[in-house]
Amino acid sequence: MKFDESKLKDIAKPYFKTARAGDWEHALRVVKWVKELGVGRDDLDLLITAACIHDIGWSGVAPKGKLDLDEVLRLEPEANKNSSKLISKVLNSLKFTDSQIEKVNRLVMAADNHESTKEDEAVIVDADSLSKLCIEHLEQKYKPESFLKVVSLWEKELPIKINTEKGRELFPGLLSELKKKI
Repeated sequence: MKFDESKLKDIAKPYFKTARAGDWEHALRVVKWVKELGVGRDDLDLLITAACIHDIGWSGVAPKGKLDLDEVLRLEPEANKNSSKLISKVLNSLKFTDSQIEKVNRLVMAADNHESTKEDEAVIVDADSLSKLCIEHLEQKYKPESFLKVVSLWEKELPIKINTEKGRELFPGLLSELKKKI
């Protein structure tokens, strides 16, 4: 099976209409970061797939509109439980093999838990983290009164979760730029 990123996006995008505000745009930023952090990897197609659908579990879980940080943290376990079922549905429709679906589920679980234990997981977790460090992410997904609280949480938690060399290089500058903008 030849990987068709465009077809994946066409099938996945409708699920994000009932997810959190900004989730689709965030997924596209994660894809961009996966392509940068995973350049030259043999499994880049599966990493791109996981990046594109890593927040699909929020479909049907989140209320309409932007959320504050407390709402996100409260709903996150339910969204994470919802992920595997929707990932399997999307990837089966694209004729992914069981082993490919299993790997994408593992990668998404790593992103959901914000923790990596393997090199491929580090790529997706770091891409997810780095993709958040822009003003667009905050404006699309969070209520303005949560911006400082969210960034403070990221400043404390993300540095210890970033495991790729490039991610560690880029994180401080991206965080600094974001803090200037809020």
